[in-house]
Amino acid sequence: MLVGSVTYGVAGHAPCDVVVVRQTSSKAAGEIVAGADGSPASPQGLEFAFAEAELRGGRLRVVHARAQQGFDPVAQEGPGALKEALSDLRARHPDVTVAEELVHGHPVEVLREAAAGAELLVVGSHGHGTFAGMVPGSVSHALLHHAPCPLAVVRTAR
Repeated sequence: MLVGSVTYGVAGHAPCDVVVVRQTSSKAAGEIVAGADGSPASPQGLEFAFAEAELRGGRLRVVHARAQQGFDPVAQEGPGALKEALSDLRARHPDVTVAEELVHGHPVEVLREAAAGAELLVVGSHGHGTFAGMVPGSVSHALLHHAPCPLAVVRTAR
């Protein structure tokens, strides 16, 4: 289901985080899924996801997706790098049950599949395009159109 120009405009221009809810599933599994890519947008997105999981008393699944080719410094360090990046958040949110995944594939497809049945999908957005920050990045843009559950687009601090 595609979103309209108002939703896309709000997600691209709002100075705050935006949650897009088209419809909710009565079969939601009580899980929050967060995309982590090691970019400057990741820490804010992960903090948001941990807080939501804590508030909802649910589980958090952190997914790092990368294409099978090309250099990705986070993926080159392997799953240990993601664990290290999450250690501070785990300490601050000890009641959140966290599963971590490093998956090969296009981030949009991997996150869309991971979020099937989830209560919320969380991605960070640092913005791309002519004026950085005015338009969501390519992954968040695609997920605005294709997320299978409510989507939180978390902005980096400006």
